[in-house]
Amino acid sequence: MQKLFLSLAVIVAVGGGVAASTGAFFSDTETSTGNTFTAGALDLTIDNSSYGFDWNNPLIPIANTTGAWGPNAANSWALSDLTNQLFFSFADLKPGDYGEDTISLHVQNNAWACMNLKLTGTPENGVNGPETAVPDLTTGTNDGELQDYLSFIFWNDDGDNVLEPGEQVIEKLSGLPGSIFTGNWLPIADAGSTPLKAGDKTYIGKGWCFGRIVETPVDRNPADNTPPVPGATGFTCDGSGNQNIAQTDGINVDVSFYSEQARNNDEFLCSSLNSQT
Repeated sequence: MQKLFLSLAVIVAVGGGVAASTGAFFSDTETSTGNTFTAGALDLTIDNSSYGFDWNNPLIPIANTTGAWGPNAANSWALSDLTNQLFFSFADLKPGDYGEDTISLHVQNNAWACMNLKLTGTPENGVNGPETAVPDLTTGTNDGELQDYLSFIFWNDDGDNVLEPGEQVIEKLSGLPGSIFTGNWLPIADAGSTPLKAGDKTYIGKGWCFGRIVETPVDRNPADNTPPVPGATGFTCDGSGNQNIAQTDGINVDVSFYSEQARNNDEFLCSSLNSQT
């Protein structure tokens, strides 16, 4: 019995020796810290340049107007998001009055873009004597007839505020307010065309006329950066005829823009927005 006990003791001792002989092995550790994902930004910003006669400028008292053509401060602003800016703000319109306006769009990343103009009101603003004498006059508070005599033309401009030969007129935004300011989203750039590019400027020119507006594109030196002048805006305005039915009347228009990323979005169409608010 004693010999058996000693043998077991030896076995235990040998096992303990194996455990004690474990040592270090070669190793290496590599660590990458601070890995992140950050979403990009898509921000559409807009500036606007407006020109017209000072008698249409609501910032100038009527008694002080001279009929001079020039920038309209009430409808011009530097690059920014839209808050309370107005593309249209004109007073004391008379047949034959006209003006020009150019929108400039900027995006941070390539993007599709759409434009929406909606006629929201046609105020009668009361009825005066000459207006009363016109047959078929409507007198409701929102039955103003200026919408039937104030015409517009929009085009893809190169930034000089003048409609030139070769610049594309936007037919769906050219005509009378009731037929063009429908509230439908129209493409500035969507599938099938080239997206707005980061760092570039996209210009939309627009002219208005109290009367009949006619395209008369003007050749202009590309290096000429002077403001547009009367008779060389690229359109004419004919205010002839009896338009007394529109006296004191007005129109109200909402102008909206929408942009959406172009990357991984090859099938975007502005018409898909028509059912959205």
